[in-house]
Amino acid sequence: MKRRDVMFVLGSAVAIALSPLHPVAASAKELAPIELPAGFQYPNGIARASNSTLYVGSVTSGQILQIAPNGKIETLFPGNDEVFAATSLRLDEPRGILWGASPDFLGTQPNSKTAPRPHRIFAIDVSSGKVKQVLQMPDRGFGNDIAIDAKGGVYVTDSNHPRIYYVPLGATQLQTWIEDNRLRFKGRVGLAGIALSANGSAIVNQFSDGKMFEVTPQPQGRAMIEEVVLEYPLENPDGMQFDSNGLLLAIEGSVQSGNGRLLRIDLSAPNPKPIEVLAENLISPVNLTTAGNEVWVTESQIRHRLLPGRESQFPDRFFLRRFVLR
Repeated sequence: MKRRDVMFVLGSAVAIALSPLHPVAASAKELAPIELPAGFQYPNGIARASNSTLYVGSVTSGQILQIAPNGKIETLFPGNDEVFAATSLRLDEPRGILWGASPDFLGTQPNSKTAPRPHRIFAIDVSSGKVKQVLQMPDRGFGNDIAIDAKGGVYVTDSNHPRIYYVPLGATQLQTWIEDNRLRFKGRVGLAGIALSANGSAIVNQFSDGKMFEVTPQPQGRAMIEEVVLEYPLENPDGMQFDSNGLLLAIEGSVQSGNGRLLRIDLSAPNPKPIEVLAENLISPVNLTTAGNEVWVTESQIRHRLLPGRESQFPDRFFLRRFVLR
């Protein structure tokens, strides 16, 4: 989206979504972070293979890093004119495909005559690092986050429309899976994170409005959409995944307050769902991946580019944050 569109932090939607301060739970221990190579900026998309290899993409570049279990970091994919960002990464390991979203997040600079690039979804062969497929988002959509089902189908949230797309295995275009006014948003950025639950429903959140929904397909007719009643609205929720115990892990990006958090939510609990703060004081966390009791969080540190007057506060290093859940 255009740079002026990311100034959503000044809107009233975020102001009402500021979450109260809560003590960090003792159920998470932070490990030493992984420092990313010089020149790789604003980490965002992240995925993990069963052999512990990590894949990390950038908000502002199509470069994707591959981090081996021994800590060696290499470039899997350098980026190109079609894949110019990697804000979400999810691995279809049985088929060796790394899916990602490539939105022109910051868009063009002021007074530029260059139009924002259409947002894309892409697939990369992890064995070769070659691009297998690039799909353009329909209707000027903003492909934000991705989830993959057991059949290799890909779900994509659209931050510009109350819409979730689906790409069946082998398809060459995105299909509308859900479009519903119940998912419509008041803020500047709509649907963001998505996670698939064991019962077949999808959990999605809204970045600006701080809301969360459960979308359950029905054999016939419209999908059932229910708002997840939380104990407080989230401040810029983003990437989500379920842990090995079926609890939802979620990122709270917290653009306005600056207090980014890693959260855990038990969706089976009575309403309002309690929110457990596992970690806080993260700088613009955006996405995560999990395996067993470990969680890796991409700390983008991009907040300074979203708030007026902070443009010069450029980070000199970027990290993956690591946690062990107890």
